[in-house]
Amino acid sequence: MSIPRSLKEARVRAGLSLSEAAERSGLQRSNIAAVENGRRDPTASTIERMAEAARVRFITAENDGRTTAREASTALQSALRDGDVKRAYRILVQLADDLAAPDATGRFLLALEAPVAVSPEWDAAIAGVTEWRLEQALLPLPRWVDEERGDEDWSWTPQISAASVPTRESHVPKPLRRRGVLIEAEELTSA
Repeated sequence: MSIPRSLKEARVRAGLSLSEAAERSGLQRSNIAAVENGRRDPTASTIERMAEAARVRFITAENDGRTTAREASTALQSALRDGDVKRAYRILVQLADDLAAPDATGRFLLALEAPVAVSPEWDAAIAGVTEWRLEQALLPLPRWVDEERGDEDWSWTPQISAASVPTRESHVPKPLRRRGVLIEAEELTSA
């Protein structure tokens, strides 16, 4: 996610209007709006003041080229809009791989930001994969993962080919199965 978008979301989460953020930060309301909407490139000082007003702090974290759950959901949404279910599925598998990062902090940071809504089934798949990978490292779950429940009665799997291979439910990770998403663990690991 871009810094301007992060700043806007932080301001909104803090319940601040543009005027209140301007008052807290000492910046002009119009300057804040221009930064948040991408019409102006902020200076480091402006970013710091806007973040402080919203009571957030930016931290640096190495991601080694891994994709966040939010970035994956945006890419997945684009693939599905193009009618490319195979690409969407590869994105989900890549997210599962990325969330298997050896560094526990890295795993958690990749999952921290809530994904964009794609569809009920794909949203449940993203949450299930994320929960599965975070539980493997005994990490806490971000709120968005807990809130995305899916439906155990779905028995949903992405239709990536005409001849679908039957799923062995016993091989489906529990967080996925509980959400009605039937994708086996071995399918979620790229070769």
